[in-house]
Amino acid sequence: MKFKYFVIALFLIAQSCSMSPKIGARNTGAETQKEQQRIRQYLLSKHVNGSIAVVKKDKVIFNEGIGLANRANGRANLPSTTFPIGSITKMMVATSILQLQEKGKLSTEDSVAAFIPNFPNGRRIKLIHLLNHTSGIEENLFFHGKSKDMLKGISVKYPAGKKWDYNDINYFVLGLVVEKASGEPLHTYIQRNIFDKASMTHSGFMTQNRPVTYTSKGYLKTGDYVLPVNLLNLAKLFGCGDIYSTALDLCLFDEALLSGKLLTERSLKEMLTPGSLSKYGEGVYINGNMVYSRGVVGGWETLHVFFKDHTVMAILLNVRDKNNNIHQLASDIKNIIQ
Repeated sequence: MKFKYFVIALFLIAQSCSMSPKIGARNTGAETQKEQQRIRQYLLSKHVNGSIAVVKKDKVIFNEGIGLANRANGRANLPSTTFPIGSITKMMVATSILQLQEKGKLSTEDSVAAFIPNFPNGRRIKLIHLLNHTSGIEENLFFHGKSKDMLKGISVKYPAGKKWDYNDINYFVLGLVVEKASGEPLHTYIQRNIFDKASMTHSGFMTQNRPVTYTSKGYLKTGDYVLPVNLLNLAKLFGCGDIYSTALDLCLFDEALLSGKLLTERSLKEMLTPGSLSKYGEGVYINGNMVYSRGVVGGWETLHVFFKDHTVMAILLNVRDKNNNIHQLASDIKNIIQ
């Protein structure tokens, strides 16, 4: 019951603030400037490399790049620097599924077989099982072909609905379902129904047919060494990790989601309701007074989170460092702006 009120409160606060049109306004008050300086000093003390945005009640509290986007040419991280967001992509695919449910194109209770005939255990696996990672399927870890061929390597590991097992392949399949139900490519659907509606003008897709010139390079810190890390096979990221974005664009996504621009209150409640086997809802984790999604791909690590007090935060890092826990960074920044 408490969680139900949390979801409704988030939605009503967002509606009353009418945030999305005004999120570009930066708070320049004296107290906010002090908070910005404290956040900046904290990030520098942690040797963070990335871009961070914090929005509270439709005001941009912080939106800055820290450190280097590319160590080879010395290019600095900026607010406009783009980063692959990894599994945060899943939240946008889940949003797409729920939008299509609102339009009567599908139901999360539909079987996978209704959209992909001959899918392994497809009559028993429902879309909701894919959304909350209880489908029981697994992928071929050694796959190196084209995206559509990944279906051939899927096998059943557990009965549907019996065990929570986080696996990217669930959202790969959901990406195909979006295409079947909407009648258009997944990327086209997300561009029109999420990016455009949320004014996410610096977000796009990593595809083999149309490669993007990234403004950040991913690295892994090992001891005293910082080594460049290449991206994985992009075909395996379809639907589960193939979006790039900026910190502020992710905040815009959250604000649009909470304000009703992307989903109805009923759909938002469904997304933010954890399954019986985990704290995972549909594309997001629910933990106490916050909801978050995290992504790791190559040398990049990303986190976006919204709190009950309507603070929205995105942390995009291009140096993965075991000494910098991204959840701790978010917690410390939140404490600075209390």
